[in-house]
Amino acid sequence: MRLFVLLVCLLSVALWALPINDGNKLFRNGDYAGALEKYMKAREAEPANPLLFYNIGTCQYKLGNYDEAKKELESAVRMPDKKMAAKAAYNLANTHFRIGEKSAEGSERIAAWRESVAYLKKAIDLDNNFENAKKNVEIVQRKLKEELDKQKENKDQNQDQNNDQKQPPLSEKAKEVLARALQLCKDGKYAEGKEMLENLIAEDETAGQLSGYVQRIDDIIEIKAGRKPKAKIDASNTDNDLEVI
Repeated sequence: MRLFVLLVCLLSVALWALPINDGNKLFRNGDYAGALEKYMKAREAEPANPLLFYNIGTCQYKLGNYDEAKKELESAVRMPDKKMAAKAAYNLANTHFRIGEKSAEGSERIAAWRESVAYLKKAIDLDNNFENAKKNVEIVQRKLKEELDKQKENKDQNQDQNNDQKQPPLSEKAKEVLARALQLCKDGKYAEGKEMLENLIAEDETAGQLSGYVQRIDDIIEIKAGRKPKAKIDASNTDNDLEVI
């Protein structure tokens, strides 16, 4: 009886393993549509297989179907294996980043990039050695800051001189973090203060008005190092490590 159960398990594996392997080969050859077809076939036998959520989501990302990718990867993030869940969170962060890039409205870009930052941090929490995720946090936070600055500039240009639009008041958390960040700068710990404010801006909607502080601190860091202020970071690292399993 035990042997029979083992054979059934092997047969069950064989039903979906072959399409997955075929799909992986197609994926590595750049045939994402073909790979997706194989993974969907494998799902018929194993609809709850977490690897398929991941692989299908990654294929949809490569095909530019970001809404479909997001749906699949949101399920893949719940995988019990932390390393695999970290990869899923990383790819989901990349998906939100691309959704933000394609959004016509600045508010939608900001919301998508905040989600991207959140999932990158989740990937790092799951795998502290995830270097690509650490690099992308910096990239997306910089893009987010630029968008917030742009939105503020547009708002300032459009407002009537006699009817200034007020920024939403800082949350109590934002006030506390700002005070700590400024104290760090006062103590000469500019990089720590800058990182604290960047994280705050990415997480707190009321903190967008603090982006000017980040820029000034960044300029101070560069000047003290004998360099010119940094140029904008336009290059994205978001296609790295988009693999199937």
